[in-house]
Amino acid sequence: MNHQPTNLALLDRLRSTDVAARVGAVDAPDILAEFIASGVRFVSSAAHMERRHDDAVRELIACIRPTGDAEPILNEGGIYFGCWLESTGTINAELLSRFIPSVAAATFAGFATHQRDDGVFPYKLTATGPVFSQIQTVTPLARSVWTHYCLNGRDKVWLARLYAAMARNDAWLAQWRDTRGTGAVEAFCTFDTGHDLSARFWHVPDSPFNNDPKAFHPDNPLLPFIAPDLTANVACQRLYLARMAKELGESGDVWLDKAEASTAALFTQCFDAEDGFFYDRDRHGRHVRVQSDVLLRVLACEIGDDAFFAKALERYLLNTSKFFAKYPFTSLALDDPRFDPAFDYNSWCGPSNFLSLIRAPHAFEAHHRHVELSWVLQPVLSALFKSTRFAQTINPFTGAEGFTEVYSPSILCLLDFVERLCGIQPRPDGAVWFTGLTPQQIEHRDVAHETGYARTVDGQDFELINTSSHIAAYRDGAPLFSAPHGVRIITDRTGQITGLVGMSASTVTGELTTAEGNYSFAIGPNEQLDLKGQELVRVRDPALVAPTY
Repeated sequence: MNHQPTNLALLDRLRSTDVAARVGAVDAPDILAEFIASGVRFVSSAAHMERRHDDAVRELIACIRPTGDAEPILNEGGIYFGCWLESTGTINAELLSRFIPSVAAATFAGFATHQRDDGVFPYKLTATGPVFSQIQTVTPLARSVWTHYCLNGRDKVWLARLYAAMARNDAWLAQWRDTRGTGAVEAFCTFDTGHDLSARFWHVPDSPFNNDPKAFHPDNPLLPFIAPDLTANVACQRLYLARMAKELGESGDVWLDKAEASTAALFTQCFDAEDGFFYDRDRHGRHVRVQSDVLLRVLACEIGDDAFFAKALERYLLNTSKFFAKYPFTSLALDDPRFDPAFDYNSWCGPSNFLSLIRAPHAFEAHHRHVELSWVLQPVLSALFKSTRFAQTINPFTGAEGFTEVYSPSILCLLDFVERLCGIQPRPDGAVWFTGLTPQQIEHRDVAHETGYARTVDGQDFELINTSSHIAAYRDGAPLFSAPHGVRIITDRTGQITGLVGMSASTVTGELTTAEGNYSFAIGPNEQLDLKGQELVRVRDPALVAPTY
């Protein structure tokens, strides 16, 4: 095969990179060794990008420590001492599964270990023990567990333990968080959703009555709320419990029926068809008309079809009057008079939060909106590369880092977004994505950056070089394929090409060069071509939702 010319100096530097030397001294060298075993290495024509990637690895390891048990687990970081179910124990650990899987497995299992006898999960694990004073739930644990299981050896004993624990927690929620008999899930306080200081919960207490997750304050004039994000979480959770049941030799039909019932309750109770938005419903039956990132949370739970998601993109997520700030996504709609951009404290009333950002790919990728997601990855990576701290929030207008530091969601955001934008990403369906984009210069004069990324998959060493004109991939040191910039090449875990996706807002034309032959193509945004025999066959039409105003 005749590879496209590549940046050989960058390739040589990628191959000679000593991750341990670049990261420096850490408190847990065995955990660093596990990260190194993933084969992940990153180089760039821009030194500050490499430096921040190294910082992310070092500070990620600083977030891993024993927390009530002897085995180290992931901690939230910053001022948050412990492991939270809404974040650390779900989406954070899910991303960690691609880099340090043993710690991710222990983090997930910690919630089963400390589950209360009545079935409820602790909302956080701390050095002094589990805490149960609220449910604080956002990302579906079952999906995160399933993703880890598919990526890391499919340990059925481990899966069965988590499955049983999640089934008990599901039963607890059905018993105690549906006081109005709607089939949805109710919020008893602000902290149940982690939406601290959000206008969504003004005049609602932060914690449940007497700090009991079974009780809401009887004198509150608004509670309980029928909560769209909690209800969507349970709907998605049940879909993945159905997959687990089938994997473990049981029928998943009961879980599928329950998921369908949860979804029906979500739309009946919380969806406003005229607004195209999900709202809480208060005790008087009124929608709480605060447009917050609850929409993104619901969509990240795989609610709605492709057409539904496209409308949400156009009307809200990519609307610069709503959530699509220069550095998205704001936690409250920009045109809401209650919007407050203050980002120097823990707030969900305006600033962009990194937890929203790392949850977002689930929403976009479920509907094949890869190009639109890249418009989120680019400015956020730009902000992270120029930052000096891994904060919880960023200023939606300037990208300046906000509250706290050494915060695992923003650390993992950098590692995850680099891999999605210009790296090599193993997928739970057995695919591997080689993405041919490069970080853009968001501010001031344009600069054409180039990157190199490496990862080990099933003992094979893969490398990817991205320039402004083309991409080139290698397997165990030998050329694997090359293609024009602006496409994502999909392979199986051996590196066998199965297809490609258009990753540019414009049509990309050129040639995919492989050892088996060369394939000319033209591919539009989000279009997918599968390699069948000796030809590329369209399996998904091009489609694009442009930003709105």
